[in-house]
Amino acid sequence: EFKLNSIADYKDTNSNVLKKYWVGQGSLVVRGGCDYSQSKDAPLEEEERLKLFALMRLQSYGFHENHCIEAFKYCNNSIEDALYLLYSKYLKIEDKSMVEHGLTQSELLDMRADEKSSLESIYETQFKEKVEDVWTVSMKVEYLFNLFHNKKPTRKPVPKKAKEKCKNFLKGGTCRFGSKCRFSHEVDVVENDDNAHLEQHCFELEFRFQKSSNYPYEPPMIFLKSNVCMPPLMSLHICKRLHQEAQYLALDGIPCVYGVTELLNNEDIIKEHLKTDVEFLHPKQKLFSSEIIVKSFKSRPTHYRKGATSKDNKRRLTIDEIAKEDERIIRDFSEKKLSSKYGEMLGARKKLPAWTLRNDILNFIQQSQVVVISGETGCGKSTQVPQFILDDWISNYNQKHLEIVCTQPRRISAIGVAERVANERLENAGSTVGYQIRLESKVSSRTRLTFCTTGILLRRLESEPTLPNVTHIIVDEVHERSDESDFLLLILKDLLPLRSDLKVILMSATLNAVLFSEYFGDIPVINIPGRTFPVEQYYLEDILEATGYILEDGSEYCRKMKNDSEYIDAVMAGNELTVIKPRDNIRDENLTVQQMMARYEETILMWIVNGSHDYPKSGTILVFLPGIGEITSLYDQLVVHEEFGRRRRKYIVLPLHSSLTSEEQAAIFSKPKNGERKIVISTNLAETSVTIDDCVFVIDSGKMKEKHFDSNRNMESLETVWVTQANGLQRKGRAGRVMPGVWSFIEPPIPENITSAIGRLQSVGAIDKADNLTPLGHHLASLPVDVRIGKLMLYGAMFGCVDAALTIAACLSHKNPFVSPFGKRDEAHKKKMTFSAHFSDHITVLIAYKVSIVTYSEI
Repeated sequence: EFKLNSIADYKDTNSNVLKKYWVGQGSLVVRGGCDYSQSKDAPLEEEERLKLFALMRLQSYGFHENHCIEAFKYCNNSIEDALYLLYSKYLKIEDKSMVEHGLTQSELLDMRADEKSSLESIYETQFKEKVEDVWTVSMKVEYLFNLFHNKKPTRKPVPKKAKEKCKNFLKGGTCRFGSKCRFSHEVDVVENDDNAHLEQHCFELEFRFQKSSNYPYEPPMIFLKSNVCMPPLMSLHICKRLHQEAQYLALDGIPCVYGVTELLNNEDIIKEHLKTDVEFLHPKQKLFSSEIIVKSFKSRPTHYRKGATSKDNKRRLTIDEIAKEDERIIRDFSEKKLSSKYGEMLGARKKLPAWTLRNDILNFIQQSQVVVISGETGCGKSTQVPQFILDDWISNYNQKHLEIVCTQPRRISAIGVAERVANERLENAGSTVGYQIRLESKVSSRTRLTFCTTGILLRRLESEPTLPNVTHIIVDEVHERSDESDFLLLILKDLLPLRSDLKVILMSATLNAVLFSEYFGDIPVINIPGRTFPVEQYYLEDILEATGYILEDGSEYCRKMKNDSEYIDAVMAGNELTVIKPRDNIRDENLTVQQMMARYEETILMWIVNGSHDYPKSGTILVFLPGIGEITSLYDQLVVHEEFGRRRRKYIVLPLHSSLTSEEQAAIFSKPKNGERKIVISTNLAETSVTIDDCVFVIDSGKMKEKHFDSNRNMESLETVWVTQANGLQRKGRAGRVMPGVWSFIEPPIPENITSAIGRLQSVGAIDKADNLTPLGHHLASLPVDVRIGKLMLYGAMFGCVDAALTIAACLSHKNPFVSPFGKRDEAHKKKMTFSAHFSDHITVLIAYKVSIVTYSEI
């Protein structure tokens, strides 16, 4: 064993040790050791060696080790697939839509062989194909070498003055004077610099073609390698610009190897690109999250099938590039019109009522800057009018650019209509037809028709006040009044004098044409007839009348109560519809109004599917309910039902409301399997825009949620109200698509309301005395809540009490969270006072909410 000597043996004995080493206090302690004398490196198995080699190869392209391991595992140990996956994820290649070229695979290979022979003659030995379908071009790129390998020149030692060579020694190799000779007898030796190759720099561009590649109509993978010490992500940064060039050339089917190589030699363009910011995957970030890994896309809607849609694929193009893209779109669509599939789809479009007025619609749009189109449910105005404009531009192309923006009131409407229009044009969403909603986008440089929500267009107007590239704006479902839609119409009215070339088309199923005509001036109105089958209406009272049953006064089945009208109004306004279905042994006369609704919603469904009637036994059943709470209650009731439950596998129960994701909302459009039937439980979201083609039955509760201004609280709130006749007709029209089966005008607000609103904004600090937005106002404008609630949220973040501020804000945005049951107001008030603190209603609500959370967690 090793042992230390005494400390005196290690003290300095006047040597030069102190001048060479640091001396610290304390004793040297050996804590452990390892005996390497007997250890032998265990040989790796062949599989492990191959895996190690594959990971090293993937990392050599600049990808992080963590991502290489994840990709290699995800692709089942396939290097080529893992390389393409990493390349796509790092460079964010999302839109892989290929240009239709009509060439066979052998013809494409012949084109690639011709390009290869040309490159060999141009670059000679610099061009190589070491591996099949992998081309490399070696070159010296001085500006990149100087950028990443800027070494200071080393000073060479000044050589001493050499002695003159002895002539006798040079001739014979000997000299009779020997060492006494005053001339030099040294032999010149040529020194070989073994490290000379290290001073040479070389950059290598690698082009990799996938199997069955459609190159040159599809860009290859491009990598940049070098023996110069260069940051890996910087190499990928350059590759991103090279890939953009290759992708642009692929649109015209132009071979890209020579063009990309010359682009790398262009110092100005590459250096300018390196100044731009680019984001790559963080080493700790996963390639896939567990929520979005989908190995099979067949069961997904087409907008999901194409991949991630959270990014906008549209890059900014020059005027010349836009013109070339327009010509390419026209050429491609002209070829597509010759296909039999397009002929079949066109035949289906011609059956719609809107097609009969196609020429009239185009003439009115051309002659007038603003046009109103009124169409009945099912006439095809939402899908056909934008296509009429697009097809007319293609047929009569005159070198002018076209961009159509069609607004929809809801996200699901924008996605659904865009998917339908793209399908009719034999393409996927994201090509010439796309959509853009909050947090989701599917547009590209080819997109000429974009469906979006009203809020998206308002956001675009913030950055582009005149919308210079937009030629047509279509406002669909304009009758669905909201703050955003009214504000959009106001902006468009002010924009029209500045943009005389801008066309505005207003469309709706039901609207007051005279009012819109007066608002925008003397504008033409086009009425399109509908194409719906007759729909029979039945009310619960009709059933009693048909049976001839009369309930006499004093009957044992009458419920005796005081203040009948007040009781009914209080119950229906209380929005207490989320109750559990009553037991079957309880008679109707002993049920509350809410319990009767819960019982008969289910009873009506049973009559539709199993009753003795001559109506269709197939098709979707659509149920209209006021809000999410009622939908959740009925959904929970049906999924455990003996007839409609999941165990029977005969019915698919689907909720539909605005809080669902795009994929969940898109499920209502899917076709059920044979023997299955859909039951869609929806809010008024399904009244307009959303078309369920196979809907044959509609059950209408007659209630809906509507925004009302509460003057007591001085803010908006959602109230449960009875539907209007217009809403009822819209709901009725949902059932007659494929087989028999509170309106407010655009009027100026009351002056007192405007004065009150301005004063409220000034008191909050959102605008100054000159009515200009303050810095606080800019932040409040970006929050989709009342300004005072928004200020509460911002101050909560500033003072570190976000949780409490959000709880209070949520309660203020809704009705009073304290429910007072009928006839028990005093008891409810006493219970509320137990949470009272600091004489503050807001603190009281916060305390009550925290207590309720604890109580629910203990249940």
